[in-house]
Amino acid sequence: MFRSFLGLTALTIGLIGQAQTSLADSPKITWPCLNPPTIAYDIPGDTVLSDQQSFNCFAWQEFIGVNWPSDTSAPASQFGTPRDMSPVVFETYKNVHDLLKPDGSKPEPWEAAKSLPRSLTTSSKHVRVISRPGKLGNNFDPSSDIDEAAPAIAWLADRDGNLVWYEIFVNKDEYDYFYTNELYNSINQYQAAKTGQKIDLPMGQLDGQTGAMEFKAAWLTVPDPDNPKWDHYKLSTGVFCTDVGESNQVCTENTIALVGLHILHKTTSQPSWTWATFEHIDNAPDLSAVKSGDYLDDYTFFNPDCEEIDIPAACQQEGGPTKTSREPNTPPAYALTDFEGGNPVGECLPYPIQVAREYSLPSTNEDPILQTNAAAHELIRQANPDSVYQYYRLIDVLWNDSAVNENAGRDVPHAPLSETGFRPNPDAFPVANTVLETYVQSTTCVACHSNAKIASSDAERHPTFASDYSFIFGMAGPDPSE
Repeated sequence: MFRSFLGLTALTIGLIGQAQTSLADSPKITWPCLNPPTIAYDIPGDTVLSDQQSFNCFAWQEFIGVNWPSDTSAPASQFGTPRDMSPVVFETYKNVHDLLKPDGSKPEPWEAAKSLPRSLTTSSKHVRVISRPGKLGNNFDPSSDIDEAAPAIAWLADRDGNLVWYEIFVNKDEYDYFYTNELYNSINQYQAAKTGQKIDLPMGQLDGQTGAMEFKAAWLTVPDPDNPKWDHYKLSTGVFCTDVGESNQVCTENTIALVGLHILHKTTSQPSWTWATFEHIDNAPDLSAVKSGDYLDDYTFFNPDCEEIDIPAACQQEGGPTKTSREPNTPPAYALTDFEGGNPVGECLPYPIQVAREYSLPSTNEDPILQTNAAAHELIRQANPDSVYQYYRLIDVLWNDSAVNENAGRDVPHAPLSETGFRPNPDAFPVANTVLETYVQSTTCVACHSNAKIASSDAERHPTFASDYSFIFGMAGPDPSE
């Protein structure tokens, strides 16, 4: 059962007998919030405290809960054990492609075991097939798969040319909403909206249901898993399959490392959702530090000695560059076209993309992100000094200080939904993740998600019916334009 963590403090660790050291021997943790998280399996449904500091701590409790071992009875000492490849809670949720089939057919119920490709052979106990962005068409295009606000060509590779892969997960409350209302089918979505049924995902409640949650994860291909640096990352096993026919399908198995995670959560106090985002501390430097030259040289997605590379003639776009760019956050010069399993092949291969954070993390009384992260890291270390999660940081949480439930009215809402009242102020500090919004860091989540609509491209079908800030509805099949 999920429970509220309001009023709980780090002292709870000792009370539940999960801490590895006594509090008397541990540094005192100073939290800039009144609802500090705990190292325990707890995914809160909501919080009654509506201020930035509280939502920052709320987000950390979500992060801890969804990254708990899938055996939720595991002690705190096992939270983030290095090189533990077994799935954590959010990895046991359903991938969006398990929910939404191209033909709009009914998915398996939540409890059903995931079916694997017949051509897949693996020795791994825990297998997850990574659904390719763009389904391996003519482009590796995250925007077509996870509705990331990004250019048409938007793949990302680290300083060594290793690719980042993207996944979306939904929790049980959201999956069951689609399943029960048969909204996995685009035609059903339109018929429901036309007859007055609103797309109204379940809201989390204090000491009650969790509510709808969506997760966007960014995973980096790990070519050298024996390298000690991966002791600081949450690792998993990814299986990548090219093509879908049994006769020509090629599957490869790779170690992958979590480098970014969005946590979207609809709650009673936030019907316009909370939008929290985390990433690994070694991803990229601040752009201000790059300009001043005051930064480290071992970031995963930034190399101060990066050199321009000639773009093969076969890969050059008409009017496009002939060399790769050393400037941070420059979109790729060409698409990736050919894969064998998880391996890009051919002339147009991935190359290093320079990444920098355009907006430094805030450290103010209103939004003390740095202090909150420091407290969370110490809390994690007290439970497990080697935990990989001490190397992840909260970037920020977007929430609404005057939240309005747009489904409370008489009529079915149309997009765009409201973008007003969100904090932090999107004009002052757009909340962006360097590996999930690399190329559009000045655009905040809600600016895109407020335009989310049901899956319809037929003007006569009123395609502006809103889908409750969720782009997942728009991915349902069959394609109504065909």
